Amino acid sequence: MAEIVGSRWSIPQILTALPGLRRLDDGTDLLACRVAGFSPPRAAYIYLYGDDPNVIRFDLEDESADTSEWDNAIRRGQTVSLSELRKAVLSWVNAVPYPSPTVS
Repeated sequence: MAEIVGSRWSIPQILTALPGLRRLDDGTDLLACRVAGFSPPRAAYIYLYGDDPNVIRFDLEDESADTSEWDNAIRRGQTVSLSELRKAVLSWVNAVPYPSPTVS
């Protein structure tokens, strides 16, 4: 299937829907961005590339995870709703990591 260039969504629209997150990339890509919250190793890569202009795709990434993925993606997903995107991304990047157990 051919990839369609264009989307009914925009990166500024997506960033507005994700309050409190900071953009990590240089901002030059008009169809993708990487954002993070307060849990340092976690980020979300959000992109509008693909064959359906209604879909927002995202990768939930963790730099500290040992994955076989080049981009440290733990989970890949997609949605057609900003509210669903907000729920998935904010819960991922703002998750408080569990403290390591102490050995006595």
